Amino acid sequence: MEKITVLGHELLVAFNMAVQIEFEEMSGQPFGIETLGTQKATMQLCYAALKVSNESVPFTFEEMVQGINVEDTAAIKNAVTSAMNAWYKLPEVIEQQPASEDGGKN
Repeated sequence: MEKITVLGHELLVAFNMAVQIEFEEMSGQPFGIETLGTQKATMQLCYAALKVSNESVPFTFEEMVQGINVEDTAAIKNAVTSAMNAWYKLPEVIEQQPASEDGGKN
């Protein structure tokens, strides 16, 4: 888990099945990369990660999106993306992909 600061509060960020379920409850949409095409959906996922990773979050989703600054927005998006990549083991999956015969030049 990564620790970040959002709206002056140090909070943990992790990603797992519980975050996906919390996102679905918040957004009313099934979790999937294709559902993260809007800022609102992306920030709902970030807030879901905060809710699941901490005993409590000292602000609501609405307070977060109305008060968050650019630096905190980047920090939370990066932390959630990193945690999601680790959950899905993306670096390992990418490394296991066979190299193309032309060295990646199509």
